[in-house]
Amino acid sequence: MKIRLFIACLFFLSFSLHAQTDFTSLSIKKFGSLENSNFAEASSKKKLFQRNHGVIVGLQRGSSTFIEFGGEAHWRKMALSKPRITGASVNMEYNFGHHIIGYKAGMWTKRGRVNLTYGANVLYLNNFKGLNRYGIGPAVGFRLAGFHLINGYNFLAGDKELDKANTLYMSLRYYFPLENKFTWDRKTMKKKEKKKKERTKRKEQREKDKANEEKKGIRKLFNF
Repeated sequence: MKIRLFIACLFFLSFSLHAQTDFTSLSIKKFGSLENSNFAEASSKKKLFQRNHGVIVGLQRGSSTFIEFGGEAHWRKMALSKPRITGASVNMEYNFGHHIIGYKAGMWTKRGRVNLTYGANVLYLNNFKGLNRYGIGPAVGFRLAGFHLINGYNFLAGDKELDKANTLYMSLRYYFPLENKFTWDRKTMKKKEKKKKERTKRKEQREKDKANEEKKGIRKLFNF
C-alpha cells in the first residue's frame, strides 16, 4: 500500500513539474512576443523633421582677425534619444587691417544633444592686389543656444606672399533663424493625407445628402 502511494505521489509531482515548465516557457514566449511588438510599435513611431535657414555673424581669430557674415541652413531630426542636425553655411569674411576678403562654404553635423559638431570647409582669399589663396580644412566645434564655437585648420595653396591668411583659427558665430518649417516623415504624411481626403469626401457626401433632402422637401411641399 505504501509503495503504491509513493508511486502515485511521484507521478503527481512529475506531472505538476511538467505542467509548470510548460506554463513558464509559454509565459516567456508570450512576454518575448510582447516585447517584440512593443519594440516594433516604438520603432514605427512618428518622426518629426525641422528645416530652417537664417543669418550668421561671427568673429574669427588666428594669426589675423576676420569678421564673418553669411547664411546657414539646418536640417534637424527631432527625437528624444538620438537627435541629429546637419548644417550648411556660406559666408564672407573680411580683415579690415590688411584688406583681405574671403569666401567660405562648409557643412557640419552633430548627433546627440551635447555632442561636438564635425565638418569641413572650402575657402578662397583675395587681397585686392592680385594675390589669391585657396584651400580646404576640417573643423570641430560646440554648438549651444544659437552660438557655435568652431576650431579649424586650413590647408592653403596659392600665393604664399599673402601670409595674413589664417591656417589654425577659432571662430565664434551666432545664428539668427529667419524661417522654420516642420514636416513629418513620409509614412506619417501619407496617413495624414489619406485621412484628410477621407474627411473631405465625408464632408462632400454630407453636403450632397443635405441638398438632396432640401430638394425632397421642396417637392413634397409643391405636391401638397
